[in-house]
Parts: sequence; structure tokens; C-alpha cells
Amino acid sequence: MKKIFLIVFLLFNLKQLKATEYQKMEVAICADLSSSTKGLLEAMRTNMWYLMHYLTSYQPQPDVRFGMVLYGKPGYGEKNDYNRLISDLGKRINSIQEELYSTSVSEPALENFPEKALLKTIEELSWSEGTDVYKTIFFIGNGAINTSELKKIAKAAKKKGIIVNAMYYKTYHNLAELNQWTELAKALEVELVVIDPTLVTPWEKDIKSSNTELMLQANEKYNNTFLYYGEGGYRRHQMYLQMDKYASESGKNCLELRFMYKISENYFGVNSDWDLIDYSMHASIDTTKLDKKLLPEQYRTMTFENILKVVERKKEERLYLRDIGNIYSSRNRILTHDYYQEYKGTVHRALYFTILEVINSQIDNYHLILD
Repeated sequence: MKKIFLIVFLLFNLKQLKATEYQKMEVAICADLSSSTKGLLEAMRTNMWYLMHYLTSYQPQPDVRFGMVLYGKPGYGEKNDYNRLISDLGKRINSIQEELYSTSVSEPALENFPEKALLKTIEELSWSEGTDVYKTIFFIGNGAINTSELKKIAKAAKKKGIIVNAMYYKTYHNLAELNQWTELAKALEVELVVIDPTLVTPWEKDIKSSNTELMLQANEKYNNTFLYYGEGGYRRHQMYLQMDKYASESGKNCLELRFMYKISENYFGVNSDWDLIDYSMHASIDTTKLDKKLLPEQYRTMTFENILKVVERKKEERLYLRDIGNIYSSRNRILTHDYYQEYKGTVHRALYFTILEVINSQIDNYHLILD
């Protein structure tokens, strides 16, 4: 009887330890861009806005910080072991996307050091301390792994409380190599996820929307509410608009999802260092520090009084468009949830979707689509 009680007690406590509700979430991708992962770069480009949007579909909604390390390109340099820190953990999603789109699908590095790229992701990103933050890395790639480094990797991840999820990108069959990745997953105490390259790209039904055209119109008006300022303001604004162009090249739904992410709590207001409207959401504008020469041309001859009036008008319009967008976004989530629940046995296993399923199994925040 005591044994049965002990077993029940342990199982109950293991279930309690399985997942926690988190207020903060830190997610990093460490990905292989060598020739053996053909299609992965394009997949990350098209999956990014899907992933960013659906990371905002948790309740309670965690504050999400996102980072990325890439490896396997000769341009990253031999002295860097052919890896590069693209972005530390933060909200620089535009910069990450810009890097992904500017990266060419060219010759790979002659050597690959996946274990060093993974250690870089663990050791050099600014992970939060404490146990109240969900911290995870998605290590995506293939190729041989130096298994002598596995204990070091597992120890470094455990010390910082990071769950490292090994995801093998299976473009060919190599049992010895697959066994190495299985060993890695075992050392990290996770299940190895095998990715089918033919299924990594999202398809239109991944978002069940009947509001796409209205959302795209709202997005265009939303973009007109920006007013750049200061050194680098023009360049940052152009980069922001370029991300819309890149998203639209992947399809209308992708641009729609980017708009939904832009109006979410995880992005709204983060451009205060170059956009006066975002700045005005947090503080009063000090016109004595505002250089008119660095504003858009049509505002350079205006009085500061009239510029502040324009800022207030644009702020009101942005908040209104955000409210409209959130109504459409909520409706889309319901439709997408119903679609997923009906077809989840056969639903397309895109890269973002695979990542979300792993996260959903590791945290206890309710997900509006998957649960």
C-alpha cells in the first residue's frame, strides 16, 4: 500500500514539475545554413512571422524575447568557427528578418562546428537569471556532431536553466549521423525532433482568415502613422517597410501575420528610438532636442507646435487601427483554432508549427490555437 501511495505521489509531483505558467519567454534559434540543410533558410524566412504571431497566442501572454545564431556560412569567418550571433535576445525581429533575407544561398563553409554554434547560443546570449522565465533553444541542422562535447553542452544549458531542443533536418539518410543527434537529445534530456524538409513551409490554410484584404488595408494605413526622427531614423524606417515587402513576397497571409505581430503586446511601442509616435506613447517629446533636418521633408518647415499636433493625430489613428486589427486577429484565432482542432491529425507540419508544439508541451500557458 505504501509503495502504491509513493508511486502516485511521485507521478503527481512529476506532473506538477512538467510545466509552469510563465510571465517571460526567451526563445533562440541556432540553425545550420550549410548546403546539407537546403531549403532551411527559405523556410525560416517564411515561417518567422507565423512563429512571432502565434507566440502571442498564449494566455496569460508572456513577454517574449527572441534571439538567433546561424552557422555553416563561409562569410561568418574561420576564426569564428563559421558561426555568427545574428541577434541577442530581444525584440529585434525586423533586424533578424533583414539578416535572413540578405543572407545568400551560396557556397557553404568547408568545415562545420555545430556544437560550437550551440555553445555560443547558450553562453553568449543574455539569458535571464532565475527559474521564472521559460528559456529554450531550437537547435536545427544536420551533419556530424562532436559527441565529446555533449556533456559540456548539457552542463552549460542546465546551469542556465535552458531547455535545448534538438531538431534534425533530414535531407538525406545517414544512420551514424542520426545516432549522434539522438545522443545529443538524450544528453539534453529531450526527444529528438526529425524535420521533413518537404513540409517546412507554411501553407495558406495555416491561418484560417476571411479578413485578409481588410487587414492589409489596415496595415497600409498603420504604416502611414510612422514619423521617423533622429540619426538613423530614415534608415530604420526604410528597413521597417522593407520587412513588409519581404513578408508580402511570401504571400498575403504572411504579411497579414506580420501586421498581427506588429500590433501585439510583444512589439507595439518598441520603435521609440526612431519613431516619434512610439516615443510619445512613453514620454513627452522635448522639442528642444528634435532636429527638424532629420525629420521627413514635409515636416521640416512646420512649427514644433504643429508637429506635436501631427504626432497626436497619428497616435490616435494608430491606436484606432490597432483596435480594429485586434478584433480581426481575435476572430482569425478562433477560426484557425477550429480548423486546427478539426484537421490536426493531418495539418501541415510547418517549421513554426513544430516549434510551437514543442513549446506547448513544455509550458503551462494556455495556447489559443493548439489546446
